[in-house]
Amino acid sequence: MEAWAVEHWEWAVHKVIFWETDDAQKGRILRIVHYFLGYALIFLVAFSHLVYPAFWLQTATLFLVTCVWLQHVLFNGCVSSKVEQKLIGDTASFIDPVLQLFKLQPSQELTIFTLLLISTMATNILWLEWVARVHHKLFPMVSHLQVVLSKTE
Repeated sequence: MEAWAVEHWEWAVHKVIFWETDDAQKGRILRIVHYFLGYALIFLVAFSHLVYPAFWLQTATLFLVTCVWLQHVLFNGCVSSKVEQKLIGDTASFIDPVLQLFKLQPSQELTIFTLLLISTMATNILWLEWVARVHHKLFPMVSHLQVVLSKTE
């Protein structure tokens, strides 16, 4: 399944970036877009909690984070990173700065482990928060409904 996803994502990259003939340059373009979207998602999580904590925005953000996490789990890492690495011919990853912060040599296994660990923890925390907000919103409604139903009996 991982090979299928990488193959089809690479095909899509070649179709979308049709004007560029150099595979390494296509990989660099994909890496820039990938990093931008990754940092944009991190910014969206922070924005939806600190600046504009609307429930609908947090729900949409949770949906996006869950989709990214599922992609990481199902395909044993990030498909975009694998296509970037294949096109460019290097092993650089979105997670490398985190590993370098702790003076760890980035290997493929350590990178995938760190990616899965961070994305799983972040997704679980966001889900727990979302469930708590739903419970907080639903509990008064259910209590009120019980009072109304008990009065009608």
